[in-house]
Amino acid sequence: MTPWLIYASITLFIGLLFGWLLWRQNKASQKKWLFNKIKTDPVRKDDYINALNKLDQQQTHSSKTTVWLLLALIPATLLLNTYLFPKQTQQSQQPPSLEEALTQLEQSLQKNPNDIEGQMLYGSAMMRMQNFEAAVNAFKKANTLAPNNANILTELAEAVAFKNNTGSFLGEPQKYINQALAADPNHQKALWLQGIIAYEQQDYIQAENVWTVLIQKISDDQVKATIIKQINQARSQQNKSPLNTTDLIPGKGSTQSDSETPIYHIVIDADAMIKNQQFPATTRVFVSAKSPTGPAMPVAAIDLAPPFTWPLNVELSNQHNLTPQRQLSDFEQLIFSARLSVSGDAGVSNYRSEEVLLTADNNRANLKLNEQ
Repeated sequence: MTPWLIYASITLFIGLLFGWLLWRQNKASQKKWLFNKIKTDPVRKDDYINALNKLDQQQTHSSKTTVWLLLALIPATLLLNTYLFPKQTQQSQQPPSLEEALTQLEQSLQKNPNDIEGQMLYGSAMMRMQNFEAAVNAFKKANTLAPNNANILTELAEAVAFKNNTGSFLGEPQKYINQALAADPNHQKALWLQGIIAYEQQDYIQAENVWTVLIQKISDDQVKATIIKQINQARSQQNKSPLNTTDLIPGKGSTQSDSETPIYHIVIDADAMIKNQQFPATTRVFVSAKSPTGPAMPVAAIDLAPPFTWPLNVELSNQHNLTPQRQLSDFEQLIFSARLSVSGDAGVSNYRSEEVLLTADNNRANLKLNEQ
């Protein structure tokens, strides 16, 4: 029911009730006057009695009329709302559930399978529901209807990567990404995935180059921060120092000058037995910094992948902080260590180094991995 009709009904109800009460009060006053006249004027006593009887009859009739009006007010209001405002009544109904909307979309696509937007919408819904096979089928249908569309090809590549249960973009997904970039060389998501493909292939120079080009096209600060982190991951695999926003985006100011931001220089060597080993691709060397007091969780960390060229040289700065709430620059002292994990699991160490305490002024250390 519409709000104004509810207010109008309440107002009318109160008006009728108030009018009826005033009418009763007026009749009561008239009856009191007639009773007094009957007592004090015996000459016209019969006239006053007749007037009193008529007054009682009018009161009974008016009371019934008022009651009927009040009783008729509610159904009349409902009828008015139904016939005058049918659209508002329909709009007040609950919207369809996700399952109902999905069923409607499926029925629509059965009738019109050549609806490109419908196929893309269905594919996206299946991705959110982790039904990757259905998503791949929907995106492939859309790709058949509109070939060489960079958006469709990119979504198809992502769906195929997840369908394979590996998350890898090598193979078939890579083919779709190449086609997407051939159709639109500036497609941002396709460029981002191309960098991931290069990183998977351990072509860290190419990954860095692709993401460096991409970041110039991004306006969202959060997305930029993510890409900068990925660029620095690619640089760390090349044993390069990390870059900050100022280095990658011209004109972008830094909240802390380079002289104020501590950079710790760490050299990691290893025993001859370790250096002579051929490690699998899953192996990682982790270099971390933690607070001498407080939680054991590292403040910052960096990982390096094989092949290893000993000794390894790394630099840790605020770019490698694990959380925004705890930064290297917040600590006067930090404990640095290195460890090697053949499985690449950060919680498993096959070889470890000693721990070294450093400060912003004394910021260089040599660590050596050995069997412990």
